[in-house]
Amino acid sequence: MKMNESAKTPSPFDLLIEQIRAVVREELKTALNGNGKTSVTEKDWLNAEELADLYGLPKTWFEERGRAGDIERTKPGRYVLFKRRDVEAYLERNKGKNGS
Repeated sequence: MKMNESAKTPSPFDLLIEQIRAVVREELKTALNGNGKTSVTEKDWLNAEELADLYGLPKTWFEERGRAGDIERTKPGRYVLFKRRDVEAYLERNKGKNGS
């Protein structure tokens, strides 16, 4: 009978583990922006639409700069991606030029 009672009553250790799990779940949810995706501001590779949202420029502006070779891009599959630091370096070098 004593064994049954201990099985029903969680130990303080079990309660602590459950609290830790709850905190970890909340941190993961926050880190993943609540939708299972990494936040755009945390990604190293972005597509033109994400860049447009992030920098307030038209999506086509990034696509044109990529096609012209002004900003390096890659196409590992279906989508064209730009490396964030290459975009930021280009924007810094060309600050105030060509309406950017």
